[in-house]
Amino acid sequence: MDHRIQRAVQFIEANYSKNISLHDLTKCANLSESHFLYLFKLEMKLSPAKYLKRSRIQKAAELLRSNEPVSIKEAMMSVGITDKSNFTRSFKAVFGVSPREYRAGIKEDQ
Repeated sequence: MDHRIQRAVQFIEANYSKNISLHDLTKCANLSESHFLYLFKLEMKLSPAKYLKRSRIQKAAELLRSNEPVSIKEAMMSVGITDKSNFTRSFKAVFGVSPREYRAGIKEDQ
């Protein structure tokens, strides 16, 4: 992976709960916006915005799977998502089930 894109991915992973702009990522990678977008999509097969959203959803799923009980709202807020319908829709797109169904499935497996 291109080291500049790797730095941007590491930045996303470290700051996923914060408001991350394209400018933040291009600055981190030391690339122009157009070149950054081209390289990021080439390397990651997703746009930076979609990658960030997917990272947030995956982190929320980790919270829902954790041993410590976390509400869906707490998981959503802790990863930087404030709109519940957007969160539910995005979660379902990644995992195929709603956050509530996901958590219920985990409890059944235990």
